[in-house]
Amino acid sequence: MNGQGLLFVGHSSAGKSTTVKMIRDIAQILCDDRNIVRLWPEGFRVHGTWSHGEIPAVSSADAPLRALLFLRKSERNHLEPILDRREIAKRIIPCVIKSLETPQWWQKTLAVVEALARSVPAYEMEFDKSGEIVESIIALSKADAP
Repeated sequence: MNGQGLLFVGHSSAGKSTTVKMIRDIAQILCDDRNIVRLWPEGFRVHGTWSHGEIPAVSSADAPLRALLFLRKSERNHLEPILDRREIAKRIIPCVIKSLETPQWWQKTLAVVEALARSVPAYEMEFDKSGEIVESIIALSKADAP
């Protein structure tokens, strides 16, 4: 969205596909379920994959990762910054796809999670199905990175 990658994070039924439905007319959708986050020399980027959920829109494109948005269904629509970097890492770890679990894999993965938590802004995204949260998402995509 606006040239920025926004990663909506949550387990099955957290609202990833619901969020994609709300923004798909104003953003390029990389994937509504499993994306790749990779650290490049210029910073973190989010990449689309073929492994979609409910919405079959996928893309091989990528974008600089502007923010992590941890999804929480709510009666209000609000983005709350998460400032505790340990809390961010704690929320990321359960959402990592564990394809090959070896001690070396965990060491590399935890190093990336730690770097991600240190360098990418994170928010708890409280939302309902009204679509009111979209204005806040757009504003976040346009905001200067901290």
